Amino acid sequence: MPDTWYAVVDGAGNLVSTGTSVADPTTLAEQGYTAITLPLDPTGRVWDVPSRTFKPAPAKPTILTPWQFVQRFTPTEFAAIESDPDPIVRQFMLMLQVAGTVIVADAVVQNGLAYLVSAGLLTSSRASVIGT
Repeated sequence: MPDTWYAVVDGAGNLVSTGTSVADPTTLAEQGYTAITLPLDPTGRVWDVPSRTFKPAPAKPTILTPWQFVQRFTPTEFAAIESDPDPIVRQFMLMLQVAGTVIVADAVVQNGLAYLVSAGLLTSSRASVIGT
């Protein structure tokens, strides 16, 4: 039989501790705490104060080197983008060249991809694939 997990919270719902054993309710109450029985092991999850529950941890952002990011473009797409004289396109490509890393979900990257779509250099479906 799996262990029962508990969360100990203060009066405001802030997480104090978790574990498979908990002090008796009187001792907890004297400290201003209460215990909540959890439906599962909370490891790797994030405490949500308003709901007083654990939620799945947010997805980690995709972080790539500029080389890895450029590899997401087809050769034809990349050639069209590289040869485009539009100053906004040029600036976006320069930012990729000088970046140490590319955080795919970053607003600059997402806006750059959207601009490439508006300039006719990418389809929206390809921008979606490249930008996820």
